[in-house]
Amino acid sequence: MKISVIGGSSYYTPGLIEALNDSGLVLDLVLNGRDREKLEQVGKVCQRLACERIKITWTTDRKASLADVDYVLLQVRIGGMTGRAHDERFPLKYGIIGEETIVPGGASLAARTIPYLKELAKELKEVAPRAKVLALTNPNNMVIDYFNRYTDIEAIGFCDLPTSLLRGVVEAHAGEKKTITEIWPEISFNYYGINHLAFLNNIFYQGQAVDLEAIAPKLGLDPRLVQTLGLLPVSYLRYYYFTSSIWQKAQTGPTRGEILEAKEADLKKEYQAADGKKPAGLKERPVPWYGDVIIPYLKATKTQGKAIIVTENKGALSDLRPDSVAELPVIITKGKVERLYQGSLPAIIRGLVVSVSESERLIVDGLANESKKQFMQGLLAHPLIRELDKAIAVLQEIKEINNIAWL
Repeated sequence: MKISVIGGSSYYTPGLIEALNDSGLVLDLVLNGRDREKLEQVGKVCQRLACERIKITWTTDRKASLADVDYVLLQVRIGGMTGRAHDERFPLKYGIIGEETIVPGGASLAARTIPYLKELAKELKEVAPRAKVLALTNPNNMVIDYFNRYTDIEAIGFCDLPTSLLRGVVEAHAGEKKTITEIWPEISFNYYGINHLAFLNNIFYQGQAVDLEAIAPKLGLDPRLVQTLGLLPVSYLRYYYFTSSIWQKAQTGPTRGEILEAKEADLKKEYQAADGKKPAGLKERPVPWYGDVIIPYLKATKTQGKAIIVTENKGALSDLRPDSVAELPVIITKGKVERLYQGSLPAIIRGLVVSVSESERLIVDGLANESKKQFMQGLLAHPLIRELDKAIAVLQEIKEINNIAWL
C-alpha cells in the first residue's frame, strides 16, 4: 500500500508512524511538505521510528509525492497555527465565538484551504486518478463537501472526536478503559449530525442501556443540557449552547490556536536539536486521530471494520440533502463504505444541524465559484452570525486576512 501524506512535515507526524508500527500493515509512505528544512527534520524522526514494514521517504514536490499512490492522507493546515490564531481571534470583537472549524473562523480557514484543494485535485487526477483522499484537514465538512461536489476525487473525512466520545461513554458507564477496536463489537447507538456538531442517543453497551444523564458529568457535560436534549452532544456543542459564557471567557485568555502556535515554536527548537530523535515535547499533545480512525480504516481496506466518518449523506440522515456531507457510522468492507441509516434528526436539533449544514454548503459554493454573494449568504445563514452587519464585517475580515481579491 502506497500513501502520500500531504502535510507530512507536521511536527506531529511521528504519531502516525508509531500507530502504523502496531498495525501490521506493510506501507510505502511518502511525506510531503512545503518547508524543506522542517520536512527533513520530521522525516528523519519518522524514519528512525519506523519498523521494517514501513518505508519512509519525503519530498517537497507535491505532484511527485502523489504519483501512483493508493491513498492520500491529507493533513495540511493552510496558514499554519498563525492562521488558526487569527481565525480564532478576529470573531471575538464582533461578539462571536472564535474556533478554527466553526463559522466564521471555519469560513476563513476554508477560504485558504479550498484553493489549495483545487490544485491538489488537478494533480491527483493526472498522476493517481484512482487514489482516495483520507482527510484530517479542517474544516472537515467543507473539505469533503468540496471534493464531493466539485471534483471527481473520492474523499472521506476523519475526526477523533466521535471515537473519543465513545471511549469516554464506556469508561463513564462501565468503568472500562478500552480501545475503540475493542468497543465496536459491544456498542450500538444512533448518531446524528455533521463534523463537530453531532449527537448520540439510544446507546447500548454489552446489551445494557446507557443512562445519558448519569454519565454526563463524568464526560464534562452539563446534565441539564443532556436532560433537555435527551441526547449526548459532542464537546463542540458548547459553542452553540453556552455561546455567551464561551465568548466571555475568551476575552481574558489565549485562544487554542495561540496556545498551539507557542507550542510549535518550542517544538521547532526541539526538532532542530533532535538529530533524528523524537522530541520530548511531542508527549504533551496526544494525537489519537491516527490510532483511533486512520489505522482502523486502512486495516478495513483489507478486511472489515466499523467507523464514524465524514462522507456524502446519501439519505442516511433524511433531513439533510443526499449530496450534502454528514458524519455517519459506517461499515467498511475492503474499502467499500456502507452507510448505516439513521433516519430523521430529532426535532430539538433539526434546525441547528440543517442550518449549519446549509451555511457551510453555501460557503463552499462561494469559494468554489468565487461568488461573493454565495459566500455572504453562507455567513448570514450561520446561526452564530445571523445579523447582516456582523456578516458584512466578518466577510471584510476574511478578505483582508487571506488577501482574497474577489471578495
